[in-house]
Amino acid sequence: MAVADRAVVGAAERGGAAGDRRRLGILSLGHAVVDSYGQSLLSPLFPVLAAQLALSKAQVGALPMVMGLSASLGQPLLGYLSDRYPGLCMVAMGPAMAAIFCTLIGYAPGYPGLLLFLFLAGLGIGAFHPQGASLARQAAGGRGLAMALFTVGGNIGFGLAPMIGALGARFLGLPHFYWLAIPGLLYAIVLWRAFGVPSPRRIHHGGHGEHGGKARRGSNGSPPRRSLRVLRALRSETIALGFLTASVMVRAAVQIGIVTFLPFYLPERGFAGMSPEAARGMAASIFLLANAVGGPLGGHLSDRLGGRAVMLGTFLLSPWPLWIAFHAPGYGCLVGLALGGFLLTMPHPANVVMAQELMPHRAGVAASMITGLAWGLAQVLALPLGGLADRVGVPLTLQLLSLLPLLGIALTLPVPERSRQPSAISRQP
Repeated sequence: MAVADRAVVGAAERGGAAGDRRRLGILSLGHAVVDSYGQSLLSPLFPVLAAQLALSKAQVGALPMVMGLSASLGQPLLGYLSDRYPGLCMVAMGPAMAAIFCTLIGYAPGYPGLLLFLFLAGLGIGAFHPQGASLARQAAGGRGLAMALFTVGGNIGFGLAPMIGALGARFLGLPHFYWLAIPGLLYAIVLWRAFGVPSPRRIHHGGHGEHGGKARRGSNGSPPRRSLRVLRALRSETIALGFLTASVMVRAAVQIGIVTFLPFYLPERGFAGMSPEAARGMAASIFLLANAVGGPLGGHLSDRLGGRAVMLGTFLLSPWPLWIAFHAPGYGCLVGLALGGFLLTMPHPANVVMAQELMPHRAGVAASMITGLAWGLAQVLALPLGGLADRVGVPLTLQLLSLLPLLGIALTLPVPERSRQPSAISRQP
């Protein structure tokens, strides 16, 4: 009888593991879909929109800033709502909203209307990430390499989007750009069917289950001393999360600045045998897809060497190929962009897990600090970068931007090293 019981338990565990892989796969593809409707989809169109609406580079810099304000800065609140109301299926609503408003830019009634459409599209993108990251963390079991599958999905979608946007503008034109909303709407239905009804597993992991209740009811030491220890630990974790968020913001600012102003830089350089439209889409996609390739390796190295070690190494190494890219002629620029992009975002999967380990009972809020707040603040920096480009030129702006990761070294040092094994929270059944 004991052997039979063990067989039943083993089969249940294998079934649960298969279910986790399936959920992680659905979420990873959903991450790719929703992030494909971000600013990188519109990046090849920025010169077209600038000419059509007579925009300065500072105004162009405001486009990703506005998208970032809604997509990223609102994520802590959206993360709280996803933790508080797990039945609210933001992972499905987000892609649908992003797909609709991002592809309506051809009908924008002037510059204010364009900003409004981008704000609403960004709100849809932001709605997906906190709940999506929290669900992915459960399926990944807290492992950096498994979590990288989720983050690499977003990077792939973000990376392919410039080519999709360039092709859509060429073959559909801005008036019919809305046809590109169809994939997002269809996959929103898939996400709704997969996650529309909260399961007992999701409710249990929301931080209000049996384990959390027992932890709160435990009594170690006198209440005043215990409260003092809790306050000190909370302050330490908050400070660490602040530095971690700031380090991610530096990395995000480099990525956003390059994607925003690269289309204005390439016509001055050009690639032999390639049209300006194709060059804009291909260069941005190569840079962003290199980000995606670096994610799994970064997750693996973080599990083996520690997340902070990977952060320090990539902040030290990534500036130099990017700096060379903006000095090299022709296709040498693409090589530098690929290598620099590969190194730049390697620590991102570990950063999400590190944040959630600092706030284990608020996984959605913690993820929103990394995937939301940090990126939102970085996107706000696109506006002053646009003003700098108007003053000193795009090439010098990109050269200075490529050296910004060196600042991340100082911001990484106060961050505590994450555990190399899945946390107790993530191992809960």
